[in-house]
Amino acid sequence: MTHVPIFLITGFLEGGKTSFVKEIFNDSEFAVGEKVILIVCENGIEEYQKNFLTENNVTLVHINSKEELTEPFLNDCNKEHKPTKVIIEYNGMWEYDIVEYMEFPKGWEIAQVITPIDASTFEGYMNNMKSLIIEQFKDSDLIILNRCNEKTDKLKFRNSVKAVNTKANMIFELENGEIDDSPLELPFDINADVIEFEDYDFGVWYIDATESPEKYEGKSIKLKGIVFNHPEYAKNVFAFGRNAMTCCEDDISFLGLLCQTDKPVSFEGKEWIEIEAVIHKKFMTQEQKDIPFLHVKDYKVIDEIEEDLIYF
Repeated sequence: MTHVPIFLITGFLEGGKTSFVKEIFNDSEFAVGEKVILIVCENGIEEYQKNFLTENNVTLVHINSKEELTEPFLNDCNKEHKPTKVIIEYNGMWEYDIVEYMEFPKGWEIAQVITPIDASTFEGYMNNMKSLIIEQFKDSDLIILNRCNEKTDKLKFRNSVKAVNTKANMIFELENGEIDDSPLELPFDINADVIEFEDYDFGVWYIDATESPEKYEGKSIKLKGIVFNHPEYAKNVFAFGRNAMTCCEDDISFLGLLCQTDKPVSFEGKEWIEIEAVIHKKFMTQEQKDIPFLHVKDYKVIDEIEEDLIYF
């Protein structure tokens, strides 16, 4: 059976989907010798010129409504055009589950979900249409924040995305199209003898530590959070972290890490504690990656902090 990869490009109108698709074809390895179907589900400002389609052996198919994107339609496309690759430029106002639960033709399989987002409008969407924009990138493999400039709060945008989709790779692209690879600034001193931060920056630290645990190897930290016991844990091991609101009040996730102490500990239910610990990275076979692991030197039970939830 022939394997036909699908590249699903999601995002809002004018978010840069068409520009990104054109950029894909600058990579000769992507296009040379391939027969590509490009299924466009909305009409954007930027269009595909005939010479672009001809030069890259691309068949353009337009869909005007979500009712047209059906299994029979895709089967007809497969029979008529016999593609070796498929690009779907998806309408950001359509429900994602249309493609999430779609039965594709035999051999067709989603290879990558990519979401270009206009950085100049991202914060506005997150403030006013949060659930709708999250729908665009919650399952993405690659998220491209384009049209960035010196005022773009990359750290804030990154954490907003990572709180919803930890697996996504992120790229920041400047207004001139170049990749912005300048390092993100952290709101705490990672080189301090003991790393401390404001309670509301727990999420920033957590995401950075889980993404790059090698940066924190051997470093001391002091932080507040909730402790969780589990019957399967050893008596000197517990989970520690904070609850985070990633989308709405009904969508709260626990951001937690495993801790180990030198002596057995006993906690009653979900208690708030402040810990002093040393961070070490630990390889997790199941996930095939390093994670931060906290060796707790000292702790004390505290009152619940005033703002117990992390917001992104």
